[in-house]
Amino acid sequence: MKAAVFDGPGRPLRIAEIPRPVAGAGQLLLRVARCGVCGSDMQGTAEGSALPAGAVIGHEFCGVVAEIGEGVSGWAPGERAVAMPYIGCGECPACRAGEPLWCKAMRTHAFGQVSGGFGQYVAVAAAFAVRIADAVSWDQAALVEPLAVGRHGLRRAGFAAGMNVLVLGAGPVGLATAMWARDLGAGHVAIAAASARKADLVRELGIDTFLTAEQDIRREFRARTGAPIDLVLECSGAPGALQHAISLVRARGRVGVVAGCAEPDPIRPKDALRKELSLSFALGYSLADFRESAERIARGDLPADRMITDRVTLPEFPAAFAALRHPTHQCKVLLCHED
Repeated sequence: MKAAVFDGPGRPLRIAEIPRPVAGAGQLLLRVARCGVCGSDMQGTAEGSALPAGAVIGHEFCGVVAEIGEGVSGWAPGERAVAMPYIGCGECPACRAGEPLWCKAMRTHAFGQVSGGFGQYVAVAAAFAVRIADAVSWDQAALVEPLAVGRHGLRRAGFAAGMNVLVLGAGPVGLATAMWARDLGAGHVAIAAASARKADLVRELGIDTFLTAEQDIRREFRARTGAPIDLVLECSGAPGALQHAISLVRARGRVGVVAGCAEPDPIRPKDALRKELSLSFALGYSLADFRESAERIARGDLPADRMITDRVTLPEFPAAFAALRHPTHQCKVLLCHED
């Protein structure tokens, strides 16, 4: 099969012919239709990366069942599916609970342990695959994974209907988190971003308020709602953002970290102590989050496909991936293997 191969930090992805994966026991082989590019893909291939040369990553994929492994029932070739990018042992408490991320034997498509969706085929765990409804497009199906990240972040942060929510960061994870908060009954949802570049998109997605770093965010939020911020979701990963979140939320409020900073990022714990804040961190998602995201897309509740700014073919992909090092208009970029 053809794939975009990582040769090392600072080097462009290379299109190459590599062996096609096979469906092992308990697995499905998917012929990939779409694969989204995630911020973690950019971090994982940057300078200082531990990703091995020759790796094929990509974990926001969907496709057609091409092969069924031993011991798998209930699936047929030709069915459309989206799958969690984790392969666990299938037997431990974490796997049985639908949380293979916490399996001690877990392998993932995200870090080169298993060939990912930047190639034309992926082998996935059948237990963590979900059928795609006929009405769902490939573009929409490729967004189940980032939506699940946002849903899980809200769960971990203790979100409840009626809360006034601020999301820091207007990238795909921030937008997904804000969409979920709006859909699940938040009192008011605002997104704050470093620039006004995503303002129109935020309005298209039905988010109540868009703010920029130049504004007094806490004052503007109260002016528009008459209430303080109950919950801040840090989805930017920017240095200083966590301390900023602590400064913005009300006393006894909540701060949830969904996209963590990749470098040392000091905070003042006493600021959080004085407010008696609850602080949570979210990693990945569960099968329940993943299924719920697929169901809500099928129902038309979450217009996540409006985040898509670029659709590129495999020959175009290395240049598009490199361009994300210094993004301009891009929000969600999809690699399109087939229609």
